[in-house]
Formats: sequence, C-alpha cells, structure tokens
Amino acid sequence: MGFFKLYKPRTYNYRYIYYDPKKEAQKEREEKFAEKNDENGEFKTSIKRGTFREQRDQRNRAYRDNARQSNIRLVIIIAVLFLIAYFILRSI
Repeated sequence: MGFFKLYKPRTYNYRYIYYDPKKEAQKEREEKFAEKNDENGEFKTSIKRGTFREQRDQRNRAYRDNARQSNIRLVIIIAVLFLIAYFILRSI
C-alpha cells in the first residue's frame, strides 16, 4: 500500500437466478407470432423506415406551436399591463 495508490474495493457480481416474467412473456409472444405468420419461424419487426423521423418532426412541430402560443400570451399580457400602467399614470 503506497501513498498515492488508492484502495479499490472488490465488486460483487451477483448473478440473478430468479424467474423473469417479462422475458418469459416476450418469448411466448414471439413464438406465437412466429407460428402464426411465418413458416420458417423468423421474427419480423413492425418498425417501418422513416417512422422515427416522422415522430421527431411531429415533436418539433408541437414544440414550435406551443412556443408560439406562449409567446403570443406573453405579448398580450405585456400589452395589457402597459395599458393599465398608462391609465394609472394618466389619471395622476
């Protein structure tokens, strides 16, 4: 043990031995799907090309719409506050 060498504790690598119901259910669904739709048992995913891009574009569009609405609300509130301040200062 040196002055500049720090002690590194051993890590405990526990291997799980329990039953995982999610994994088992997924296996059963895959097998059932393979039996119904494909004779050779190959599992085909349902993700189509471009779906992630479309979802990203929808999120961006929704974000822009929300930002635009909040900016319009902010401008209206500021205008109302200026009008109130103008009438208060005018009456003095």
